[in-house]
Amino acid sequence: MLYKFLRTVGVSMLLFILTLSHSKVLAQQQTLENNQICMDPIAGRGAYINSVNTGICLLCTAADGAPVVDGNLANFTTLTTGISVGLLGGSAISVKDSLQYYPAGNVAGFVIGMGTSLLSADILGALQIRTYRNGILQQTATLGGGLLKASALAGTGGKQIVSLTTTQAFDEIQLFVDGSLSVSLLSSLNVYYAFEGPASCPLDCTNALVGADVNSGDPTDTGFGGVCLGGGVSNPTNATNADTTDAAQISIPIGVGCSRYLQVNLANTISNGPGDVYAGFVVQQGSGLLDASVLGVLTINTYLNGTPVQSIPSGSILTASLLGGTRAQLGFKVTGAFNEIRITAGGLVSLGYDLNVYYAFVKNDSDGDGMLDCMDRCSGDDLLDTDGDGIPNACDENQVDIAINKTVNADSVSAGTDVVFTVTVTREADLTGMESPTGLKIKDLLPTGLNYVSHSAPTGTFYNPGTGIWNVGSALGGSTMSLALTITASADSSGVLTNIAQLFALNEQDIDPANADTISSACVSVPFLLCPGTALTLSAPAGATGYQWYLNGAIIPGATDSTYTATASGSYTFTSSVVGACLTGNCCPVIVIYRVAEANAGLDPAPICAGTAVTLTGSGAGIGGSYLWNTGQNTASINVSPTNTQSYILTITTVDGCVDRDTVVVTVNPIPIVGSVVAICNNNGTTDNSGDDTFTFNLNPTGGSGTTYTVSGVTPTGPFNYGTPQLFGPFAASGGNLNVTVTDANTCSVSVTVIAPAGGCSNCSPSPVCVPVTVRKLQ
Repeated sequence: MLYKFLRTVGVSMLLFILTLSHSKVLAQQQTLENNQICMDPIAGRGAYINSVNTGICLLCTAADGAPVVDGNLANFTTLTTGISVGLLGGSAISVKDSLQYYPAGNVAGFVIGMGTSLLSADILGALQIRTYRNGILQQTATLGGGLLKASALAGTGGKQIVSLTTTQAFDEIQLFVDGSLSVSLLSSLNVYYAFEGPASCPLDCTNALVGADVNSGDPTDTGFGGVCLGGGVSNPTNATNADTTDAAQISIPIGVGCSRYLQVNLANTISNGPGDVYAGFVVQQGSGLLDASVLGVLTINTYLNGTPVQSIPSGSILTASLLGGTRAQLGFKVTGAFNEIRITAGGLVSLGYDLNVYYAFVKNDSDGDGMLDCMDRCSGDDLLDTDGDGIPNACDENQVDIAINKTVNADSVSAGTDVVFTVTVTREADLTGMESPTGLKIKDLLPTGLNYVSHSAPTGTFYNPGTGIWNVGSALGGSTMSLALTITASADSSGVLTNIAQLFALNEQDIDPANADTISSACVSVPFLLCPGTALTLSAPAGATGYQWYLNGAIIPGATDSTYTATASGSYTFTSSVVGACLTGNCCPVIVIYRVAEANAGLDPAPICAGTAVTLTGSGAGIGGSYLWNTGQNTASINVSPTNTQSYILTITTVDGCVDRDTVVVTVNPIPIVGSVVAICNNNGTTDNSGDDTFTFNLNPTGGSGTTYTVSGVTPTGPFNYGTPQLFGPFAASGGNLNVTVTDANTCSVSVTVIAPAGGCSNCSPSPVCVPVTVRKLQ
């Protein structure tokens, strides 16, 4: 009941912590770390023990996980096994990096140990390594699955490397101990540190004593002890030939008194210094893992010219599974020089077995710091790396040499045009003591006038447009010698727009004086568009002497002050005693362009007759500009019908605010004035017969142009002279009204209707004219 309760509580707490942790992880932007340093400890800045994946166990502790991530590779946290409540039946310790993630293809693992002896195959078989990214499981490796590899590290503390080659990027690595493992086999496990590094790095420094290393005349000796019925040593020279996949075989029958040995005779004497030397054999029990009972009857001896030097009984032999296979290393620390090394296999009362012997080996730790020579990174102590950058403190100078360079894709653009800035950061890797930078941040905040559009940052780095921070972290490491960030911005203000990139944060010290190459700028000129009659005052930095202004590269005579008033289009630069030949110090001129604002109301149209419509069309405002006529109309084209000669004024305003005016004159010719035309009726002497009635009328127009006019609608048509009345007719009254048009010399015309006498004029009293009579009463 207690177990079930604790397991339920543990799972609930685990889910709660997972929820909190996952939200935290999503908010974190991690940069890529790929410095290509072998066995780089995941320690120091950003590394912590993730309580979610470390688990909650009865009788299992890893609460004090600080020694695992403090960069001191000699100390450890003890993980004790017990009744598991969390993590699905096991205990674990998990190291997470909050600042960085690591690429797929790298090796990752832990350095662990159990007292002074290495872990047995049974214990190794119960271990798992798991990787995570943003709280999500990426990969699980076990010894039985062939992914987990194990090898022995130097020293007498029983340190061992367990690792896997990753197939997914990760930011967390977990060492998991299966809860089904018997407490008698493993009650506690020392966890020193987690690490990662390239897959090409050696994780075992075994130097096989084969080929040229063995006595060519007599490479092996074999023999037996006790009473042996059967068994023996076959193919002994397979343990000394150059092919390390060949194996000699020692066969042991069932029994306790029998033992057999295989001895490798060396061409040279192996000393026990300088530093520490380790020796042993690589073996395999049949085709499987080495059984603990077989390990208990194995002994290794060393000799110097036949004289015994060292005898290592089974209880003192260090074992390690070799690189993920079923072969095992049996080794020990050498205490005296030797040139012969022997492995002896004893009998078991209940088991006959075959022992494959591949080769003898030695490993060297010349400086005695517990790191074998092939994995040594420093001439001093390799076991202290407090900042976790993969370089031990003893040789960590914390110096880098980086340079920042800023470029832009265009020197000059019109307002509103996109420009692309490129920030390139490089590092010098050939100088002695130069390291890969860590915690690298570069600030590139766009100034006023440059408005952010988009950016492209290299994989594993992040750019924040709001703060201008490009977080490179440790991504500029390993074989990566340079990284480039591109920022696209809209150049929306006139003038010289300067974008500056500079070093913002770095864990190490840059070696250049005052970080001279860790700040760089690029600029783009956006022309000032000026209207006629305006000017622009240019100001150079104060405090200098020897000013000289230039227009289009030519000296402006007399322009030797710190300010200059530009009144002409062109490219303006200056020199002085402190700034050099360019206005901003980085060769971007101030460009001035005077806009030609020219209103055009069009040509004066041909003269028109009064009241005739004419279309006027203006131009010059350009795209986005406006038009205004003195009539109040605001379109480019207008229709007018003046009755006398008229001037029309067009005002344009360009999009830049420049104003200009133009006038067009419409000449108006007057039309002839005819007035009222009176029909004069004639009854032809018959007052009772209206059928023969006729009428005539007179025209005497005025106001037209020229001296003559013509008439249409009647005959004759003229031309007739102004000022002389002209009689037309007679016309039959019964023919109705007449439409008459008078046209002057400018073709201006007026039409009138001559009203025929209604009903004729025969019923009129005898009088010369039949017209209405007007009557007015006099007071």
